[in-house]
Amino acid sequence: MKTVRTTTPLAVASALVMLAGPSALIADEVVLWSALADGGKAVMIRHTQSEEATPEVSMHLSAEGDCAEEQNLSAEGREQARALGRLLEERGVAVDAVLSSEFCRARQTAELAFGDYETWTPLNLIESLPAGESEWLMEDVRERIGEFAGDGVLVLVSHRSNINTITFQQTEPGDMAVVEPEGFGGFDVLGMISRK
Repeated sequence: MKTVRTTTPLAVASALVMLAGPSALIADEVVLWSALADGGKAVMIRHTQSEEATPEVSMHLSAEGDCAEEQNLSAEGREQARALGRLLEERGVAVDAVLSSEFCRARQTAELAFGDYETWTPLNLIESLPAGESEWLMEDVRERIGEFAGDGVLVLVSHRSNINTITFQQTEPGDMAVVEPEGFGGFDVLGMISRK
């Protein structure tokens, strides 16, 4: 669910989109792209399409960062990631920083889409995090988003369950949840841009 707590033009446009319902998806994405181009936002991206793998492999994070032991992006996912980076550039979105889960499929997405990135443990697949730590690690993510105050956009490349936990948005590979930081760890979820 989208929440709007301000009366900026973006907030008014978002409210009109919400009233219009599903038929306003294209207009909604226009508003979201404009918000990203304006800067000062965060975007949580689900890694792009990965290869088929057993649950054990998909949940495994190599201690040495060895992608031969993990689930990787498929050929389609690699092209999706490259296309994602090109799309943000074409839309005039300036990227201040890129943070990624330590899982290979997320790192590969970040590298192919943006080049430079840093890994950050709190973005790792929730189900793989140590028992009892996931709640406060998700709080770290919320705080990082809420306190972002850059001129461009903060990109966080993560996983479906993480993005759902933080933004309450259901995502497909390559989808982007757009978030407006409010300071003090608070933020509004403006909506989602679906990968075409």
